[in-house]
Amino acid sequence: MIPSALKNNLFHKKLLLLTALGTALLALRVYWTQSIDFTFLLWNLFLALVPLFLSKQFLFNVQVQKSRALRIVILFLWVLFLPNSPYIITDFVHLDSARPTFWLDLLLFFVFSLNGLILGVLSMMDVFSYLRKRNHPVLANAILLFVSLLSGYGIFLGRFLRFNSWDIVTKPLVLAESLFNSLFLVDAWLWIFGFGSFIWVSFWALKPFLRGHGTLTVSNPKV
Repeated sequence: MIPSALKNNLFHKKLLLLTALGTALLALRVYWTQSIDFTFLLWNLFLALVPLFLSKQFLFNVQVQKSRALRIVILFLWVLFLPNSPYIITDFVHLDSARPTFWLDLLLFFVFSLNGLILGVLSMMDVFSYLRKRNHPVLANAILLFVSLLSGYGIFLGRFLRFNSWDIVTKPLVLAESLFNSLFLVDAWLWIFGFGSFIWVSFWALKPFLRGHGTLTVSNPKV
C-alpha cells in the first residue's frame, strides 16, 4: 500500500503537471497568434486556488483551529471565493470556431477548466469533512448543497453581471442592489439550479477518485 504522504505528493505533482500543460498550451498560443487574448486564464486559475488555500487553513493553521471567530471568517471567505474554481468552465464562451486556433483553444480551455474544477472539489472535500466531524451527515450534505447553489449564483453574477468576489468590499451598495434585482431574473435561477447542480454532482462524482489527497483532518473545535 502507498503511504498517504507519498500518495498526496504524487497527486500534487499531477496537479502541477496539469497546470504546466495548460501554461505550455497558452504560451504556444501566444507565440502562434502574437496575442495575449487568453492570458486571463492564468489569473482565473490563481483565483481557483484561493478556495483550496482557505480550506487548508483548517488543516494547517493552528490559530484557525483554536479560534471560532477565525473559523467563521475563513468559512465565509471560502463560500465567497468558491465560485472562482468552477467559473473557468464558463470561459468556453470565448471559443470561436472561425479562428484557425480553434482546436488548440478548445484543448486550452479544457485543461484550465478541468484544473479549476478539481481544485474546487478538493476544497469542497476539506470543508465537507470538517462539517461531518461536527454535524449530522444529513446536515453536512444539506449545507454543501446550499453552498453549491450559491456558487451557481456566484458564477452567474461573475459571468453576466461582471462582479468579482471582492466587490462585496469595494462596491457593497451596487452589489446589494444588483443582487436584489437579479432575484427577479429567470436566468439567475436557471444558473443557481443548473450550474449549482453541476457543481454538486461534480463533487460527488470526483470525490471517490480524489479521496485521501489532502482531505481535512483537524481536531475537535466546533464552529
